[in-house]
Amino acid sequence: MPVPKVNLRRIDRTSSPAHTGKLRYAIDFIVPEDTPVLAAADGIVTHIKDDSSLGGSDVKYWDHSNFVVIMHKNGEYSRYDHLAHHSSKVAVGQHVLANQEIAKVGMTGYTFIPHLHFQVFVATGINIWTDFTTVEVNNFVG
Repeated sequence: MPVPKVNLRRIDRTSSPAHTGKLRYAIDFIVPEDTPVLAAADGIVTHIKDDSSLGGSDVKYWDHSNFVVIMHKNGEYSRYDHLAHHSSKVAVGQHVLANQEIAKVGMTGYTFIPHLHFQVFVATGINIWTDFTTVEVNNFVG
């Protein structure tokens, strides 16, 4: 789980208007702001955006989400979005362990309510921001 179970209000796989196409297998973990975000598996941090304090229910906030991306040994990546401003507890190149706290949930980017947007993806080309597909993850209760 990328969030502590005690903080989890519900898991949402279907209601986000953004979870289509490449993001069809993304999962939203509905939790309060400042909930710890946990690495879902061991890996190496490859990307961090931590400087945004902007967010809201207008699509104009799409590019303002704070996030952490972790690369795993099996070639998959996990991405954690809508993180709180300056809450990252990791650095690019750092090895993290499963269940290690990496950040806190915030309200950055295009979001209606506090939640962690979580996705597992594989790169399908040279640009991981555009050349990717999400992978279905079924080992969460909900």
